[in-house]
Formats: sequence, C-alpha cells, structure tokens
Amino acid sequence: MRHLSWQLPVLLALLGCPIWAAAAERYPNRPVRIIVPFAAGGTFDLVARTVAQRLTESWSQQVVVDNRPGGGTLIATELVAKASPNGYTIYLSPNALAANPAMHKKLPYDTERDLAPAVLIAAQPMALGTHPSARAKTARELIDLAKSRPGALSYGSAGIGSGGHLAGEIFKAAAGIDIVHVSYKGGNVAMMDVVSNQIPLVSTGLPNLLPLQRTGRIHIIGVTSAKRSPVAEEIPALQETVPGYEFKNWFGFIVPSGTPGAVVRKINADVNAILQTGDTRQKLLSQGFDVLGGTQEEFASTIRDDTRAFAEVLRKAGVAVR
Repeated sequence: MRHLSWQLPVLLALLGCPIWAAAAERYPNRPVRIIVPFAAGGTFDLVARTVAQRLTESWSQQVVVDNRPGGGTLIATELVAKASPNGYTIYLSPNALAANPAMHKKLPYDTERDLAPAVLIAAQPMALGTHPSARAKTARELIDLAKSRPGALSYGSAGIGSGGHLAGEIFKAAAGIDIVHVSYKGGNVAMMDVVSNQIPLVSTGLPNLLPLQRTGRIHIIGVTSAKRSPVAEEIPALQETVPGYEFKNWFGFIVPSGTPGAVVRKINADVNAILQTGDTRQKLLSQGFDVLGGTQEEFASTIRDDTRAFAEVLRKAGVAVR
C-alpha cells in the first residue's frame, strides 16, 4: 500500500477529480495567508495587501499578509515549499525564484518539485536612488565617480537575490564599475538609510522611491527599464547612459506543489479578474507597476525562461555563488 500514495492524485485525475472539485467549490472556507519575502512597507508588501484586500472581498474570507524577510528570499520560499498543498498558503514570489538556482550551490527546496505557479501579477522597473546632496546625480557622474574610487561606494537592496540586488549587480557589470552591495531586509529599509545619508545609494522598486523623490528626500538617478516610466518621464532610463542595460522585477503567486488543480485555477481566475478591475489596475499602474496576469502555463514558461537567462547573466556579471 505504501506505493499507492503518490498514485492517488493520478487516479483521482482520471476519475475527474470529484474530491478535489468539491474542495475547490468550498475553497476558501477559512483564512488564507500570503507570504511576502520582504519587510512590511515596500513595493511587494503594497501589491500583496492590495490584492489581499480584494480577495478578502471576493472570497468572503480573510486573506492576510505574512512578511517573512531574510535569507535572500530563501526563508519565505522554503516555508511555502514545505507548507500543506491546500491553497491556504500562497507565496508572492519575486523573480529571485528564477535567479536563486544560479546564486546558491544548494537550495532548501527544489523549484520544479516543490512549487507550482498560479498567476503572474505584475512587474516593476527598479530605480537607483541617492541623497539629494550627493555629488553624483546622473548615471554618467556616478559611473565616473565609481571608476575613480573602486570599491568605495556602496548600494543597499532588499537582500541577496532581490530585484534591487540583481539589477544593481547587472548594472555594475554593464557599466564596468565596482560598487559594494549592502543587504537589507527590505528595499524600503535600505532607502531610509539613504534618506539619512548612512549609505550613498539604494537599488529598489521605482514605486518605493517615487514618493520620496516627489518630496525632495531622495534623488532618483535612473530607472532600469528600457524606456522611461510613463508615470515619471522626467527620470532617465539607465540605458540612455549604459546601452543595452535593462531589468524588471516580476512577482506572482506560487503555491506548494500538489495543491489541487481546481484550487490553483480558482486562484488564477480570481486574481486575473481583480487585475482587470478599474480601481485595482489603475492603483498599480499609477504607482509605476506593469499589470500582467495571464495563465498558469504562461507564468511557468516565464520562470523557466528566466532561470536559464539569469544563469547566463549572473555568470557574465561575476556574481558569486553562495
């Protein structure tokens, strides 16, 4: 009988999954938690809470956000990988999920075996910010300063493998400069150290930095997207100074492998519906996010493609494997 446990899901699928279909009809019948791998207050937290609020209204069940920063997103990812596959633990995953295999010799989970994509939600360009009194206020001035003082400057990000870290390391390689990375538990934590002049630079999501730029507390040197952001066209794209440089950080819902297919499809359909509603969509667009959505298969393809791409990009950038 011990050999039949893994066969049961297959048999149920062949029978039309009556048990799982019934479970999906009742899902969710208790609170659901969304795991966020960064500290509260950042762009990931903003998206998680925006979607959680709408899901709470749609599902008539409380959807709570659980911030689990640290470990370069590995703490949160492992927690989800080992959670019960029932749809009540959902991970708001960054594209660090695709970069981690190239950055770590050993992971506490297997991406393909332990995790399943549910729906891609959005993407954001990253931005490089500095204190308004900084000597280097443009990408060219920063590159020239960094080349004159190799290893003297530093930049903060939300941690090893975060979008800010990946964007920063790829920028360094493309620009041919040496700037030291400083790891924080959230991009919003790093940017406050720039506001207080504790570190010279921060690499984090554009939506994090825009309010601070508009109140004069941070100066944004440039954005990592190929073109200027439609919500901040006055900010240059770093590609204008470093041709070919581009980076965007996507994020989407991931669930533990083995979560019933009908439950995953419900999560996908309901989140897609939320992303198409005027208020949610406009709220995200107005803050600099690209609203995505799409099928489970499209998200799975994005993860596979980016896993291969990051392996090559990080190798060329010389990012050390931990």
